[in-house]
Amino acid sequence: MPRFDNKVAIVTGATTVEPGGRNIGGATAAELAAGGATVVLADINIAGAQALADELNAAHGDGTAIAVETDVRSEEQIERLVATTVEEVGEPTIIINIAGIFPGDDGEVATMTVEAWDDVFAVNLRSVMLLSKHALPYLRKAGGAIVSTASTHGSAGDTSLSGYGASKAGVVALTKFLATQYGREGVRCNAVSPGTATSPPAQRIPEAVKEIFRRQNLNPEMPTPEQQAKVFAFLASDDAAGINGQEVKVDAGLLSHQPMVADMLALGATTV
Repeated sequence: MPRFDNKVAIVTGATTVEPGGRNIGGATAAELAAGGATVVLADINIAGAQALADELNAAHGDGTAIAVETDVRSEEQIERLVATTVEEVGEPTIIINIAGIFPGDDGEVATMTVEAWDDVFAVNLRSVMLLSKHALPYLRKAGGAIVSTASTHGSAGDTSLSGYGASKAGVVALTKFLATQYGREGVRCNAVSPGTATSPPAQRIPEAVKEIFRRQNLNPEMPTPEQQAKVFAFLASDDAAGINGQEVKVDAGLLSHQPMVADMLALGATTV
């Protein structure tokens, strides 16, 4: 496990959800805390963030985690999040952007409303820019890492989630721009693109839909939040010092094969 002693990390979208347990943000915060980091849990769901902070403090000692209620659509609240971090636990050296939404009204382009499109972009992409902007004075001073959440939907089209996919493609592009602009100052910026994981929202997916993912993935099961978290933590750690401006897919091999593979296997095709 990478070590994060004397590191301060802000993790957006870090909660525990009932029922369901930790989401990807919560699992990532737990991974960082287990490695010695002080973690700031930022989410609009303050009850879930505080419950997770209580868990981490019980497991790793008082002062390991604090929860800060934050609507990442608001620059004022993000600015306050960074200021609270500095005042209460110290200057941030790790930024993990995981907060995201994929609402039901984010459908096909022909029926997309401006309001739905703008809301998805505000949470999924603009928040990454805003938190990076307000944390950069500290990251540029001490060196640091930004790891943001993209998605397989940013690399391939779908019948819905048009805004989600476009916003996640934007996260990958923004990651490259951040790495280009601040890499020489010791700031590393990378992105993780999860596939469908066994996170609390995905647990509510109908079983028939889960089976589609199982057929299309190369792994036998969908990744867990904890498996995703280890990749976020690695990219945030000094062990990943040579990695900058990259997108890492943690999708159980979903986008690594020809589109017809699942159907060919169903017909009895082999690797011979």
